[in-house]
Amino acid sequence: MSIRISGDLLALDASIRSIIEQQAQRLAARFPERGLRTEAKILEEFDPVRGHRIRCELKLDFPGGRQVVVREARREATEAVLAAFAAVKVQVRRLIRPTLPQTSEEATPPLQAVGIRH
Repeated sequence: MSIRISGDLLALDASIRSIIEQQAQRLAARFPERGLRTEAKILEEFDPVRGHRIRCELKLDFPGGRQVVVREARREATEAVLAAFAAVKVQVRRLIRPTLPQTSEEATPPLQAVGIRH
């Protein structure tokens, strides 16, 4: 699985890039049959309430046209990256989880009115 990393100067930091690449490889190993394409964007931002924060955005593209986008912001870049990958794992599991089988009409009896007289 290839990963595209973009953003501001933080995207150039070798240690942050290696953490993102390691987490992307773990994600690909966890869901090998899915053919995921991953993009990571890491940016510095200033929140008036919380102050200086690092935001990590992850976008996963599935072959069938489905996408998962997760945004996490923390004070440290490593924390933001790890939180984003943890959140994306949950979203991917929800997306690929098999749905419950539909019940057939034969299994559920039709509704009948009780106690109504005409």
